[in-house]
Amino acid sequence: MADSPSSQKISDLSEEEIIRLFSGSSIPRGAMGIGDDCAASEGPGGLERLISTDLLVEDVHFRLDSINAEDLGHKALAVNISDIAAMGGTSDGYFLSLALPGMVSINWLQRFRNGLTDLAQKYDIPLLGGDTTRSESHIMISVTIMGIVNPDSLKLRSMAEPGDRICVTGPLGDSVAGLKILSHPHKYQSLSDNHRKKLIQRHCKPDPAVYEGKWLGQQDEVHAMIDISDGLLSDVRHIAEQSDCKIEIALDRLPLTPAFEAFCSIEGTDKQARELAAVGGEDYQLLFSVAESHISDLKDQFREKFGKPLYDIGKVTKREPRIVTLWDGSPVEVNEQKFKHFS
Repeated sequence: MADSPSSQKISDLSEEEIIRLFSGSSIPRGAMGIGDDCAASEGPGGLERLISTDLLVEDVHFRLDSINAEDLGHKALAVNISDIAAMGGTSDGYFLSLALPGMVSINWLQRFRNGLTDLAQKYDIPLLGGDTTRSESHIMISVTIMGIVNPDSLKLRSMAEPGDRICVTGPLGDSVAGLKILSHPHKYQSLSDNHRKKLIQRHCKPDPAVYEGKWLGQQDEVHAMIDISDGLLSDVRHIAEQSDCKIEIALDRLPLTPAFEAFCSIEGTDKQARELAAVGGEDYQLLFSVAESHISDLKDQFREKFGKPLYDIGKVTKREPRIVTLWDGSPVEVNEQKFKHFS
C-alpha cells in the first residue's frame, strides 16, 4: 500500500518536488518567478531586473576537509553569477548572509571573504548587504544576486523550438570527477597530479560563463538557455518541459577534457564516461538551443570572439516534452540519480 500524503516525509522528495509545493503562488503581472535560473521583473530604464538566490550548507553541499575557505567563497558567488549569465544578463550587486558556529576561526572567515570578493571585483559586482547569525554546528551560506538584461536579450527555458540544435559552451564532467577524487582519493592515485588538480579545481572553483552568456543573449538565433548546475540531462529536461519539446542528446558527442578521460579510464568504458558527464552536475557551462540554419555562423563567431569552440550535442525535434539519449544514433537508457537534500 502506498504511503498517504500525510505520512510522507520530505526525505521522500526530490528538490524539484519540493519546489513544486511552492510554485503555485501568485506572481505580479509582468514578472516571472519559479521556473527559470532567475526571477525577472521590470527594472530601471526599460531593462529587466534579474534576481537569484542560492544556499550552501556544510556537510550537504561542501565539506571543510575537501574545500579551502578561498575556493568556497569563490564558489558561493560563482554559482549565482552563473544564473544571471544563463538569462543573458549582467550581475550588478549581491547580498550575503552567513550562519556561523562560534568555533570558526577569524582567519578562515577572512580567507572566505578574500575568495568571494576577488571574484566580485573581477566582474565589478558590489556587496549591497546581508545578514549574519550564529549556527550551533554547521556553516550556512546564502547569496542573493541581482542583475539586469535588455528584454530583447532575455533567454528563458521556454524558448526552444522544434528544429533547434542543442549546444554547450564547454566540456562536461570535470566537476563530478573532482568530487569523486575528493571523496575517494586512494581510488584515483594512478591519475597524474596535473589531471587530479585540474579536476578538483573545476569542482571547487568553477568559472561562470559571464561574457559568453551576455554575448549569447544578444544573438537572436539563440532561443532557450540554462546553466548546467544539476547535470546536463536534468537541466535539458527543464528546457524540454517548459518549451514542450522533445530533445535528443547524443552522448557520444559530449565534449570531455583529457583530464576527465584519464579519470574515466579508471572508472570504465567511454560510454560510461559520457554517461557520467551527462548526469554529474556543477559544470556551470551554458546549455542552449539555436536555430539550425544559424548554427554554423554562430560557432564561427563564438570561436572568433572567445577562442574556443561551441559543441553541438543534440537537437529539438517536436512538441513532446521528453528527453531521448542516443549512442551512435540509437536510443540508450541512462541511470539518473535524483539528488535529495533530506535523505
